Amino acid sequence: MSAIERAVADADWLRRSPAARGGDGGHKEWWHFCVYAPGVDVLVNFSLVDDVRPGCDPAREFARLVVLVREREWDGDVEVFESAEVEAAGGGLHMRFGDNRVAFEGGRYVIEVRLQRRPIAVSLVLAPRCVPSLANNIRLDPGPPINWLVLPRMVASGTLTLGGRTVAVERASAYHDHNWGHFAWGRDFAWEWGYGLPEGDDANPWSMVFVRLSDRAHTRAYMQALFLWRGALQHRVWRAADVSVERVGLLRASRVFKLPRVMSLVAPGTVTDVPRALVVRARGDGDEVECRFDAEDVAAVVIPNDHDPGVTVIHEVSGVVSVTGRVRGEALAMRGRAIFEFLGA
Repeated sequence: MSAIERAVADADWLRRSPAARGGDGGHKEWWHFCVYAPGVDVLVNFSLVDDVRPGCDPAREFARLVVLVREREWDGDVEVFESAEVEAAGGGLHMRFGDNRVAFEGGRYVIEVRLQRRPIAVSLVLAPRCVPSLANNIRLDPGPPINWLVLPRMVASGTLTLGGRTVAVERASAYHDHNWGHFAWGRDFAWEWGYGLPEGDDANPWSMVFVRLSDRAHTRAYMQALFLWRGALQHRVWRAADVSVERVGLLRASRVFKLPRVMSLVAPGTVTDVPRALVVRARGDGDEVECRFDAEDVAAVVIPNDHDPGVTVIHEVSGVVSVTGRVRGEALAMRGRAIFEFLGA
């Protein structure tokens, strides 16, 4: 097993909710993947979420599969599975929801998904090309913390089935993150999350991840950082005051695709707080990097809040990211497609 494979296996295992063993409820956990085939953006998310509704069994969970695909426009669906259809053991490296599965096996992630109500199927193998970064106990607000793992650089191969057509995927750029913790939708937090990969350029060694956690008004940052990899290893991290974020304009879409589709009745309209561009600058110790994400199109995943009748909206935004700068005396430049994530009201 290579050093990268060992690092992934040692860090990306499922934490799982302690509620089934008498511990605290309100746990959330998901594996999230993005793949960029020629002309197609793909997002797949397997999540397990404790049921926090009053009077419900504290050990009950929702198992959800979210799939978004964008060619000329968005398509996809959200599917929910009963506990008898779910395999996801704590400490394991696989999840099965019905006939859909994701697993880390043989040093690769394997994704096999076929939606029931939409003509979309995903059959991909994703090979990690860098060591993941792990961050624990990051507080969103005065409530419990969140934890995450990010693996920004992978190579994906396989097939996509879209409306009866089969699209071959060969050495496409891909990204993965894993999030878990006890937190509630509807609390006073938001996040901006994104990454940069040199699309179609294996010789370019740079990969980047940006994250900012803030209040929903974006007036107070709980945490912000920019992580840079060179080749397989993390090369540089900027945090706090070394990072500045500029939101440029607002993305005005004529249509916002929403999942689940019924939630369009709860959160109608096309107005979002997604910026037209997001510019992140990181400086310190003579190093300087600028990351610019230009948004093109947006889809929304609408989630009922845990303890009030409102909703939380996660905007998945397709666009182009470019990164330039100089780090430790070396120039860097890369450009590629990405799906940035903006969570807010």
